[in-house]
Amino acid sequence: MLALTVLPWCCAALAASAPLPAPQEGAGELNVLHWWTSASERAAANHVAARMAENGLKWVDGAVAGGGGGPAIKVLNERILRRMAPKVAQLNGQSMTEWADMGLLLELDGVAAKRNWSKVMFPQVMAQVTVRGHVVAAPLGIQRINNLYLNKPLFKRLGIDLPNDWDGIERAAAKLRAAGVTPVAFSDEPWQVATVFEAMLLSEAGPALYRRMLEQRDLNAFDDPALARALQRLRTWRNLAQPVGAAAAPGERPWTDVVADFANERAGMLIMGDWARGELGAMGLEGERDFSCKAVPGTAQAHLYSIDTLAMLAGNGGSTADQEKMAELLGSATLQLGYNRIKGSIPVRRDVPVDELDPCAQQSFHLFANPNTPRVPSLVHRMAFGEVGKNAIIETVHRFALDPTQTPAAAQRKLQGLLRALAPKKTAP
Repeated sequence: MLALTVLPWCCAALAASAPLPAPQEGAGELNVLHWWTSASERAAANHVAARMAENGLKWVDGAVAGGGGGPAIKVLNERILRRMAPKVAQLNGQSMTEWADMGLLLELDGVAAKRNWSKVMFPQVMAQVTVRGHVVAAPLGIQRINNLYLNKPLFKRLGIDLPNDWDGIERAAAKLRAAGVTPVAFSDEPWQVATVFEAMLLSEAGPALYRRMLEQRDLNAFDDPALARALQRLRTWRNLAQPVGAAAAPGERPWTDVVADFANERAGMLIMGDWARGELGAMGLEGERDFSCKAVPGTAQAHLYSIDTLAMLAGNGGSTADQEKMAELLGSATLQLGYNRIKGSIPVRRDVPVDELDPCAQQSFHLFANPNTPRVPSLVHRMAFGEVGKNAIIETVHRFALDPTQTPAAAQRKLQGLLRALAPKKTAP
């Protein structure tokens, strides 16, 4: 049975019947529900809070631990059902459409027009925060998902060349294991498994086929052998995470523990989004000196992205002006640079100078800014799917990864059947 996150449509009757009062807070106080709880995420959130304080606003923290945001979304659903909606909530990608369609999100058209968001922000960003022609969230940063990190001091000490392709990775993995080092840092936590999988899918399928599968939801595309190859690549990568001298699998661990394994030379390689780079920075590591940040092999010219956004919850009465003021601040060039430098992501604005960001972030920014770059939306981080589809696909991929008896072909058929079940039902004329 699929463990799906509660959907916002469960709140539709409540949303239609009455406004949603927020918890009692003073003037200028904005309760923010989010899932930024690691050291680097916390520092980035604190940066936003400090800039808000300078502008007469108070960030009232409502952090909910849990990578990928699943627990936070459940808490948000519960608070809305109890008529205790926060004034601000982290909502990403396709799931915002469901909330906006019920009138639960404050429209920020005035802020967007005043600050000329349509001109200064990337078109993909505006598309993500716009529902039915209305801007319903304030974007904060863009993260690249298809990153491969290599521990440079470890590779140098062991005399291993930094790999550039899958063959090189397998050779490096063999040498790392021979030296007593686990080749790959990995977690069996479902969203982390699926995050690696979507990078593998992009590598094997290429941007066009990836889009046919996860953006256009073309059932025929799921017959392509590239999907089976991506699933097998995922299983191979997980096998490389088998701890040296241990019979146990990697196990479900927070992503911060996985990054710590990499940082402390307990593992040599890691596939993870830009948030890993922010966390490495919080640990005192520097890109180029302490680690190499490359694209997953086969994806160098593509940008698999997710976008961090904060939505303002409607029905908060006298708080509207404060919510709009916060949204305006979030989109400012100064805050964009400060927040993304800490978080590891890149600004959502095209006009922000990025020479102060690390080399990996600069590369990500210029790649995303290039109109010829294939930009593909993340499945796991809600860019391509809403909550139900995302969770169902994650669970299917997760079950395959942990079940060595299941063939890639069987998982491929399950994914195709799942997409068929998720397709909108046709009504009789």
